[in-house]
Amino acid sequence: MKIRILGLPDEVAQAADIINDAFDVIEISAPYPCRGTTRNVRVYAEVRLP
Repeated sequence: MKIRILGLPDEVAQAADIINDAFDVIEISAPYPCRGTTRNVRVYAEVRLP
């Protein structure tokens, strides 16, 4: 399963930690800046269901 997380850098890091606890994580990407003038970033996670 692939999950995309969008938000402010601190929010995305916190969400990635929660996903890491809840799923069997295969990979979590580095944060990519979102387009435009927003401060948001996006992270892609690939996981397996437990």
